[in-house]
Amino acid sequence: MAMDKSMEMEGKALYKTLCSTLDKMQWKYNKEEDELVIRTMAVGDDLSMRLLMKIDAERQVMYLKSPMPFSIREEVRDLLGKAVLIANYSMLTGSFEYDYNDGYLAFKMVVPYMQSIISEQVCKYMILLSCNMTDKFNDKFQALAEGRMSLAEFEKFANS
Repeated sequence: MAMDKSMEMEGKALYKTLCSTLDKMQWKYNKEEDELVIRTMAVGDDLSMRLLMKIDAERQVMYLKSPMPFSIREEVRDLLGKAVLIANYSMLTGSFEYDYNDGYLAFKMVVPYMQSIISEQVCKYMILLSCNMTDKFNDKFQALAEGRMSLAEFEKFANS
């Protein structure tokens, strides 16, 4: 699908809403306006989380990714793949994306906006949910990868 002028305008309007949301939340962030990208950090209970937010005007989606601050070692990637499935099944909104080939793991949330007006509340929800899910699961994924937690214990935690 080729991007028309209205799609571009919708994307730029949503980008302004996202920036306004972060301003009202008093967050510091870096803008890449030409690409409709925002990069920022959040501090959780036990780590700092990187957040990448992007408006894809051609696809008409806003997405946020929060990568884990570690990669999954090759020898435990099968086990962590099962944990990602368990974690994703326990969530109503958002999911973890996992690259089995290189051990990349991140929380991801996608919001489509075709001919819609996305509010600051939706933007704030997306940001806070990402922070919450990353903070909730990061140490459990790491504990599982390091052998300090079993898959059964992980499943019990994810479903509680």
